[in-house]
Formats: sequence, C-alpha cells, structure tokens
Amino acid sequence: MNDDNPMNFPETVIAGVHAAVASALPCEALPIRNALLLLRSGQNIPIRALVTCSLYPEQSGIDAGTALDLIHIGLQQLHSRLVATTGASALLGPAATVLAGDYLTTGAFRLLVRCADMRVLALVSDAVNRASELEAANLGLDQRTRYDPSLLLQTIRLLAAPLGEAAGATGAALAGYPESLVFTARRYGECLVSSYVLLQEAEAIGPSQARTALHCAALDLCLQATEEARAIATATGNSRPLELAELIAARIGANASEGSGEFTFLDPPLSERSQNVAGDG
Repeated sequence: MNDDNPMNFPETVIAGVHAAVASALPCEALPIRNALLLLRSGQNIPIRALVTCSLYPEQSGIDAGTALDLIHIGLQQLHSRLVATTGASALLGPAATVLAGDYLTTGAFRLLVRCADMRVLALVSDAVNRASELEAANLGLDQRTRYDPSLLLQTIRLLAAPLGEAAGATGAALAGYPESLVFTARRYGECLVSSYVLLQEAEAIGPSQARTALHCAALDLCLQATEEARAIATATGNSRPLELAELIAARIGANASEGSGEFTFLDPPLSERSQNVAGDG
C-alpha cells in the first residue's frame, strides 16, 4: 500500500483494515457482526494497526496490525469479559461471546499467515501469550483496583502493553529497521496504544477526578510516544509515527477540554470490569 499523501495516512489504514477484515472474516452471523462493530465503531480506531502501518504501510503491515486489533477484541473485550453484566458480552451471551472471540482470533492468525513472515508470527504469538497471562492474573485484582485508582491506571497500562509493543516491533521488523530502532518502535507502540486505551476510559465516564487523572496519564504516555516517534523520524525520515502521536494528543486535548461530551461505546471500559468506584463521579 503506497501512501503518497501523509495527511491521508490514518484514513487509508482504516480503509485497509476494513478490507482485510472483510476478506479474512466472511461470516455474517449476528454475533460476529456485533463483535466486529467493536472495531468499526465510529468512536473507535484500530490503534494497533495504525501503529504498525505508521512504520510499514504495505499490505503485510495492514494484515499484521489488523490481526493485533482482532486479537485485542477477541481476548480483551470478549473472552476476558465472559461473565460481564453489561456491554457486548452481556448482549451476546456466554456461548456467542466465546464463539465470536474464537472466530476473530482464528481470523487474526489467518491474516498473520498471509504476511508469510515468521518474525511477525513469533512477535504476535509472544504478545498474545503475555496478554493472556496478564488478563488471567488481573481476574484476582478487581477488588484491589476498586479502591486504588493508581493501581487501576497501572493495570490498564499493563494489560495494553503486550499488543502495543507487538504493533511497534512488528512494523519496525517489517520495515527492516536495525535492532536499536526496533526497541524504540516497541516503546513507541506500547506508549501510544496504552495512551489511547486510557483515553477511551476517560471518554467513557463523566467529568470527575478520575476522568482528569485518566487524561493526565494518557497525555503523559502520548508525550513519551511522541519522543520515540521523533527519534524514529530522525533516524529514518519516516514522519508517520509522529503524525499519529500528534493525532492522539490532539484527541486527548479535545476530550479533556470538552469535559461534558457524550460518547457511545458498545463495551464497558476496563474501569467497569474492575468495578472502579471512580466511575461514580
């Protein structure tokens, strides 16, 4: 995929993600369509695909990045919320939630096979393994995070990190970056994806101290991602990571100043999963 106009980069990637999903996940069953709405929601962006493609905007980058977003939905928004009383899992029911999550995950690996790159498969497999372990460990932390907002922020970032790191490392590996820049790209991906996840948390709650804390944490991570993106631009001449980081920073700023804006999500934020009392603000 050639990106001749950098200003069209996010829109071009999102269109590519939708095309990749359509080709890899042809099932039209209602549970599958509802699960995919989590990716196509107007208030949601495929942040992991955008990170990967900011580093390598060709078809294999689209496929690998889309796979990471599908895995995020299947693992972190469906399977880990199987017994949720609100959100997509509650609407689908346990059986449909399991089947939809499995289908999205198999579709993700179908896209990874199309990449035909064992480095990518190894990076993503390791990330999925780490994310699964963290999600399993987090199941016992619900009561602790309920009364500790700082632990909640740590937990959200911890859960977002593996797939974010994989998005950055995968894009850098596909682009043929040296190992030092792969590490930089890994940090860029981890910080930017975590920043966006925290932003989603903030968008899902009303004005409160918790919302302000989420915005501050999201902005701090975004600034860290911006520094890593600037280092990548200096070393390679690739300004797309910097453009993406600035786009997320602008959205954080707009949401923070808006304060009372209303957003609609099909699935509850992680703060609900942890029964965070900050949501009462």
